[in-house]
Amino acid sequence: MKRFKLVAPILGVALVIALSSPAFAATALTLNSEAKGAVGPLSTSNPCIIAATMCQQPAGMAFNNFVSSGNISSYDESMTYTVATLRQFVGNVFWVAIDVNTTTAEGETLQLFEVRVNGVLQYFYNGPTVIGGVNNNGNGFADWTLRTVDLSAFAPGDTVVFRAVWNNASDGGESYFLVPQSVPTVPEPTSLLLLGVGLASIGFLKRKIVR
Repeated sequence: MKRFKLVAPILGVALVIALSSPAFAATALTLNSEAKGAVGPLSTSNPCIIAATMCQQPAGMAFNNFVSSGNISSYDESMTYTVATLRQFVGNVFWVAIDVNTTTAEGETLQLFEVRVNGVLQYFYNGPTVIGGVNNNGNGFADWTLRTVDLSAFAPGDTVVFRAVWNNASDGGESYFLVPQSVPTVPEPTSLLLLGVGLASIGFLKRKIVR
């Protein structure tokens, strides 16, 4: 019985930590349409992670630079960073902006976007969603933003991979760049619920011991 009294609180605390861990559940990103010239442009303050053009990158931050033009039936690209590198250039909280480089044809779709930390899916957007049909293509500003990525819970040495999948691009590849945000992150309702479940389990175990 004494051993159970010691083990039960430890298990309860471990459950709280596990359920509230950033790796426990992935968070869906929202895709927002942006007004012309409202978000951006690509710059050393808003650096690229994936692009089919030359970006103005801060020294020490690379991006996946692929050379593509004309019609692209599909594309799947990723890039690996450390959390420390991203914090240095864009902070913990940021949007992923998409500068569509296409014609006014509306067939282009965003199939998937992922942010993985240490190989574990943390943020995602699942399409397919039409992102073509813009009339200000390839101007260096965002046509769309994927909101919001927050890396504040992760260690500096953790690795971050961005992955984008799109198809039917009619005028070359797209540019994905990061836009820093200073808005504090509010815990997700799911995380709060899981934390409550863990705390409630501790209370239940304590009451069972007393009885």
